[in-house]
Amino acid sequence: MTTIKIKNLGPIKSGFETNDGFMELRKVTIFIGNQGSGKSTITKLIATLTWLEKSLIRGNLQVKDLTTYNRFKNKHCGYQNISNYFREDTEIIYKGVAYTFTYKDGNFGVEPCFENQNQYIVPKIMYIPAERNLISVVDKPDKLKFLPKTLITFLDEYINAANAIREPLRLPIHETDFEWDKWNKIAHIKGKDYKVRLSEASSGFQSVVPLYLVSKNLAASIHADRENELSLEEEKRLKAEITKILSNPKLSEEVKKNALEVLSNQFRNARFINIVEEPEQNLYPATQKAILFELLKFANQYPENQLMITTHSPYIINYLTLAIKGAGVLEKIKVSAKESVLKVQLEAILPIESCIAGENALVYELMEDGSIKTLSTYKGLPSDDNFLNQILAEGNDLFANLLEIEAKAHSLIY
Repeated sequence: MTTIKIKNLGPIKSGFETNDGFMELRKVTIFIGNQGSGKSTITKLIATLTWLEKSLIRGNLQVKDLTTYNRFKNKHCGYQNISNYFREDTEIIYKGVAYTFTYKDGNFGVEPCFENQNQYIVPKIMYIPAERNLISVVDKPDKLKFLPKTLITFLDEYINAANAIREPLRLPIHETDFEWDKWNKIAHIKGKDYKVRLSEASSGFQSVVPLYLVSKNLAASIHADRENELSLEEEKRLKAEITKILSNPKLSEEVKKNALEVLSNQFRNARFINIVEEPEQNLYPATQKAILFELLKFANQYPENQLMITTHSPYIINYLTLAIKGAGVLEKIKVSAKESVLKVQLEAILPIESCIAGENALVYELMEDGSIKTLSTYKGLPSDDNFLNQILAEGNDLFANLLEIEAKAHSLIY
């Protein structure tokens, strides 16, 4: 399991409270907290480090590309606009499957894990930024200029996903379809009795369409790659060859790179790491539930897939709880004499494909003092005692206080 330790980076100060500061990245990992608490900082750093690990194992980068001239901080973290968050006492340790990365005292170190590299499964990594609405509010989004680099990458994936559509795509909102004019690069939303351009649609559609389209398309592309993958024997041989090349001290870095480039052409992305900022943007609670369940479906497609989310929505946590409880109920249904009937009843509450085992999900809460803690659980279910629900409770308390003042005023008048 991949873990990461972060201290003194941007708003993050002491970092994670337990496990010597190392946070586990599970199949489903969610980050909650106030604005500016560091949620996006963490996910952007994770996206960067997982991409670097992939690039090294494929031979697209060499170690010196990361360790010289502060390239890790300035170039690679600069891509995510977090390079200015670094301080003199910033500490980062990323323990992946194939490599361990360490940033401390201004230096970036790379330690290969040769014994584990034959277990590395190449991921497709997608960072879905909060600014995704920008590509929905205009027609011909490919003509946009001066976009952030992460949004340019996402835009490319959005265009690819749209071009892959051969017929109207049903969206998880109000029985509506997405249609794409490939030649003019104009998106449309079609309901039962209307059809409008996406640029004219509601902000909810403008938020959810690019998120859903890209996630669905990439999940499908992983499936296609895996369905057409090499035989197990061929895959085993290739992994052995990679390990042999990387561990051979007699080979120069240039020779290693060339050899790995030949092998990397035979690699296929075999898992999907989907990192989503604020999936709830502009969405009604019921639609938040629908899009979360879709994202969970994509994560459940293969055991190695991962979903990471930053959110301000208490509904996202509540619906995750529903998905976790559903997984527990499903396990009991499987040994029941009425399995088929009970599965139908369960499916009426949430899709079975969206159920997620409690041990595969983790919620981190970022505190205003720069520390991080895990959300406590009860029988594997995320606790209601969290920052988001506390804000809701505060609203209820304030309303109760108003009622109390109103009662006092009433008694004084009468």
